Amino acid sequence: MIVVIGGGPAGMMAAIGAASGQNEVTLIEKNKHLGRKLLLTGGGRCNLTNICEPEDLIYHFSKTGSFLRDAIKTFDNKSLISFFAKRGLKIKVEENGRVFPVTDKASSVLDLLEDEIKKLKIKVLCNTSVKRVMVTKSVVKSILCENGTIFQADKVIFATGGLSYQATGSTGDGIRMAEKLGHTIAPLKPGLVALTLENIFSHKLEGVSLNDVKLIFKTDKKKIVTEKGSIIFTKNGISGPILLSSSGKVIDRLNAGKKVFLEIDIMSMFDLKETEDILIKKILESPVKGLKNILKEFVPMRFSEVLLELSKIPQDKKANQLTFKERKELITLLKGLKFNVANTVSFEKAQITRGGVSVKEIDPKTMESKKEKGIYFAGEMIDIDGDCGGFNLQAAFSTGYLAGISAG
Repeated sequence: MIVVIGGGPAGMMAAIGAASGQNEVTLIEKNKHLGRKLLLTGGGRCNLTNICEPEDLIYHFSKTGSFLRDAIKTFDNKSLISFFAKRGLKIKVEENGRVFPVTDKASSVLDLLEDEIKKLKIKVLCNTSVKRVMVTKSVVKSILCENGTIFQADKVIFATGGLSYQATGSTGDGIRMAEKLGHTIAPLKPGLVALTLENIFSHKLEGVSLNDVKLIFKTDKKKIVTEKGSIIFTKNGISGPILLSSSGKVIDRLNAGKKVFLEIDIMSMFDLKETEDILIKKILESPVKGLKNILKEFVPMRFSEVLLELSKIPQDKKANQLTFKERKELITLLKGLKFNVANTVSFEKAQITRGGVSVKEIDPKTMESKKEKGIYFAGEMIDIDGDCGGFNLQAAFSTGYLAGISAG
């Protein structure tokens, strides 16, 4: 009997992979339904994967990304898209190669996976929590559930996730069980998370989006990371794909006790002089126009109001009344609006967990533990984390499928 613990993307794909070899498979999930976290991915739309070249996938992961080479080779993004297409799910490709179901509903993906689980006669036990995996002489024997039920098991696949989206039941249970079985756990940290800014103006910008901006994060006057793309201001900070992908390096510096500063280059396509020339040209074209409306051609109105406030320029000032000093101040802000990043990052708003079971203790060709025979790992509980854009879900499906077919 093969038992899969965890009914998320990795667990469901692991069960499907294991059952494809005509094995008896039981899938255990602590929630009432499978795929609760899957329904939240991609803002509820489910960013399945990314269409970058398969060999480039691993470069979108942190320093442990090379561990995924065999898993991706076995079940890459093209294989994943084909898996869903053969079962009737139509997909579409959006900006930066992100892949979504055409329905824009994560439930379409979950329904397909559940249909496949039924077709393969996989036994599903929901509302069931695992207390302990019983191992004798480094060989798995059985599973003890919280309700006292014991399952005999020849192989066990851990796919319980990390600590992100804790409301869905991701509370690190599987990671703690893996640690009790003797596995090394890389420290757990939030990943792909919006950042809070220490600035009295940030709350005035909630919901405002900026496109084609450059984010420059610094600490001790040294650049940590630079990204270019779109951002959106939240109630007390910023989010967006480029911010989420940068957040890991920022969090590492914050955890090390460093102060982190953010500069936003709003006019990233132009240098300082070009930006000033463009502003002067706009002023000469409409000299009696309100300065706030001139700036609206570069940024949303609410943002132009904040720029004037930061520059100590009256909101009703006309374009031709702008002084040389005020113009220089506006150009400085457009090319480098500065914020302090607050050290208030938590798992509550994180999309993924960084850290987990050490990749050094997992066979990358099979996902089997190097310490305990018959124990396999898949998905977010492994110490791998990727960029925003479908990469983490691809890793979940790839490692889940490899663990499943290896255990089977």
